[in-house]
Amino acid sequence: MKKLNIGFLALSLVLLIFSTSSLAASGPKPIDSLKSYDIVKTSPSDTFIIDVRTRAEYQFVGHPDLPSGVPNIPLKFYPSWEINKNFVKDVKARYKKDDTIITLCRSGVRAEVAAKLLLDAGFIKVFYMTDSFEGAKTDVDGHRTVEGWKVNGLPYTYELKGDLVYK
Repeated sequence: MKKLNIGFLALSLVLLIFSTSSLAASGPKPIDSLKSYDIVKTSPSDTFIIDVRTRAEYQFVGHPDLPSGVPNIPLKFYPSWEINKNFVKDVKARYKKDDTIITLCRSGVRAEVAAKLLLDAGFIKVFYMTDSFEGAKTDVDGHRTVEGWKVNGLPYTYELKGDLVYK
């Protein structure tokens, strides 16, 4: 009886460890802006960045400038900060579920939420940009000059292309 209990406990522990690691592995993967740029440049036909910021941020702060384009599909709308109920539907209309998707916002918070929504919707290869466009860290004056797409000198623009701006 004692051997059975020890065996049961060992099996339970193994199953618990396996299920915990599986859950952790099923979340979106973090990636910084430099690595994101490298991945998109290496595999531009099936790797895409989606800017999930508001249209105002996309338009007035700038957005990544890549040959394949970086569409603005907001996770939330300004000024109400209401969730975009069509977010997943809009992404599905543009991309295949087996494309590699990297979400970007201002500092990485909305990007992670958006990436989780896409994984839950069946997208397979989803990353979120941890430092995103302006970076989560601020300098001693409170400005976002420490990390992020812009700070890292990656290509960006203020140009608005009709097929990339959210309507």
